[in-house]
Amino acid sequence: MQEAEEQDACRICSAPGKPDQPLFYPCKCSGTIRYIHQDCLTTWLAHSKKKTCDLCKHRYAFTKVYASDMPSRLPPVLINHPLFLQ
Repeated sequence: MQEAEEQDACRICSAPGKPDQPLFYPCKCSGTIRYIHQDCLTTWLAHSKKKTCDLCKHRYAFTKVYASDMPSRLPPVLINHPLFLQ
């Protein structure tokens, strides 16, 4: 009998990573429990009000990432645009 190949899965929802929802490891946990989707983690953190991993106690740190070509300010024409004001 062949063993099924183990696939990395999110420790919260048990789903594998996908191109639009990759798995990452934001703490010091190891093995299969280290993987988590960003959405699963942010949802869990919002509900739990915690800032550390329950298992390894590592403090989560998030860095906002912006595109390198993103303008530092929005042009006034966009701010005054009717779609922007809705």
